[in-house]
Amino acid sequence: MELEENNNAQPPYSAQHPWLLICHGDVMQKQTFFSVSENRYYIKRIPELKEKILSAYADEWLVLQSIYSNDCYLWNLISNEKIQLPPLPAKCDILNCLLSAPPHDPEYSINEDENDDEDEDEDENSDGDEDSNEDEDEDLLTFYFCKPCYNEEFHKQDVQSIIGDSRLGIWTVFKKFFYILIEMQNILTCLDIDNDSGRITATPMADGSPDLSKSYHAFYKDYLIQSSSNDMLLYVHLIGNGREFEMPYHFQVFQFDFIRGRWIKAESIREIAIFISFPVKTGTACSTKDTNLNKECIYFTDGRYLYVYNWITHSISLSLPCPHVSKTKDHHMHWLTLY
Repeated sequence: MELEENNNAQPPYSAQHPWLLICHGDVMQKQTFFSVSENRYYIKRIPELKEKILSAYADEWLVLQSIYSNDCYLWNLISNEKIQLPPLPAKCDILNCLLSAPPHDPEYSINEDENDDEDEDEDENSDGDEDSNEDEDEDLLTFYFCKPCYNEEFHKQDVQSIIGDSRLGIWTVFKKFFYILIEMQNILTCLDIDNDSGRITATPMADGSPDLSKSYHAFYKDYLIQSSSNDMLLYVHLIGNGREFEMPYHFQVFQFDFIRGRWIKAESIREIAIFISFPVKTGTACSTKDTNLNKECIYFTDGRYLYVYNWITHSISLSLPCPHVSKTKDHHMHWLTLY
């Protein structure tokens, strides 16, 4: 393992493979960039990332949220440019956030789901939590969305009116469009966002859901991710095992066929590596061609550890890529694909 401790040294952010970004320290004042392909990490202290949570990104643009409030803004990792977002309601909990494209792209917007405590706008289309006040109606799960530098405030629309279900499920950005799998139906749906009217319409993309193999295991997690280098939209079904089903032991992967409008189960992922964050439902994928990445493998993180699932042998290997990250402190881990 190689270590670069010079704070003036910059990691080669542009790469053919994702970076594992670990934000750690009492107030997230330390950042570690780990390259799986090079088996090397860089320790940094980036002022803009201190006291921040990374909520979403597109290319080198990150959506950063304060750990103390709902203050959010866009920040460019390379140029250090900053774009402030409209203020969010103080009592709203942001569950999910997506950035469709980099700023200044004509098709880009921010989408968040969040908990709508008050009738105020939020920064992005977000997935919201419901209020826990006793004997009161649950708040509506609400999308907040805007196009920074274009919209002066966030538009707002409740999820139920868009998809006919108050449960959103999992979602991702693919070719600058937002796609979701509605929680109970598992039907792939595309969201069309009109920033001028402030309305979102939903279009089902498939007649059915992924045909999952039957399993007696009660624990599972689902991921909807894009492989930008292969122009593929993937659905990853993780099945847990072990004590309290806490450890992944098997994966099923499906690729969406946009021409036929259905999911195709993958018997092999060939020259593709999939990267997911086990505790949260985020991930990415890339080609392993001309890299040191292992093909037919799924990389996933849990705590400080990096696991590699081999699709061929169905075995899992374990490593501690960045031992300097404290196991007793809070930290956030993100897979970033930077171009």
